[in-house]
Amino acid sequence: MYQHILAAVGPGFSEAALSTAIARARESHARLTVLHVIETAPWWAGWQADSLCDTPSLVNQLALVVRRHSEKILRREGVDADWQMRRLPEDGRSIGRVIADTANRLDADLIVLGGGKRGLFGLGTSHVRNVVCRHTDREVLIATASDAPKARVSALHGALLQARQA
Repeated sequence: MYQHILAAVGPGFSEAALSTAIARARESHARLTVLHVIETAPWWAGWQADSLCDTPSLVNQLALVVRRHSEKILRREGVDADWQMRRLPEDGRSIGRVIADTANRLDADLIVLGGGKRGLFGLGTSHVRNVVCRHTDREVLIATASDAPKARVSALHGALLQARQA
């Protein structure tokens, strides 16, 4: 049985990871911590330079949308969870390393990651998973992609656009 579960969520909202972590926490009567690692210089930031976009503000707004969506799911499911945000350090550590370090620090029994969609050339989610597994001895569970309705995804996109305009 698990006593402490860490669910990593991100801009893809990792709904499968959060839903799976909630189910496992209920089964085990475990404490749940939700973690979002904020990239201060995301890969798409270079594309925004030409439009004179305020990238730090946009990154913070995206993090707020991720948090609000995750908290909405937790409320809907009637689950209490600790929420943590970590900024990606500038020392070269990756998102996967921050997730693993946080799980080790919190003494989590289980780390739940979203399976996600494959990125460009198959990179992305599998890289995060591999880094997490290399830097922790905790169990890692990869949640399968959620069959969330397209309306829910559209609502999230709309929420992000509203946050940008605010």
